[in-house]
Amino acid sequence: MKTTIKNRGAESTLTISGDFYQILDENFASVCMAIANKGVILKELIHLFDKDDKAIDTVIQIIMKSHFPQEATDNLQEKVGITELTAKYLLHTSLSKLSSMNKKGIEKELAKHKKQIDLIFSSICVQ
Repeated sequence: MKTTIKNRGAESTLTISGDFYQILDENFASVCMAIANKGVILKELIHLFDKDDKAIDTVIQIIMKSHFPQEATDNLQEKVGITELTAKYLLHTSLSKLSSMNKKGIEKELAKHKKQIDLIFSSICVQ
């Protein structure tokens, strides 16, 4: 089975050998957890911007001053008050994406994420 994945104007073709539904069934819990985690992260980032619209500057400073990933994760949790999941997400986000983050953009991303979830579950339930 081949499927095309579009991401910000770029397209990739993914070839899945085997039965797609069997693969999905075997990995369903992991897929659901990944989807849920993204929603949690986006909501936490919105909350972070609600508290401080310059919070991302603090996040960048903490990451830049940290010597090791675990140190950055710990400092983000302690100084910014976010979960380990969100701290690791921020740590693995490119500097250019971090510096351009804002509440409105994250809210749009969360709305898009929710639409994608609705589409996925409506297509699964129909079949």
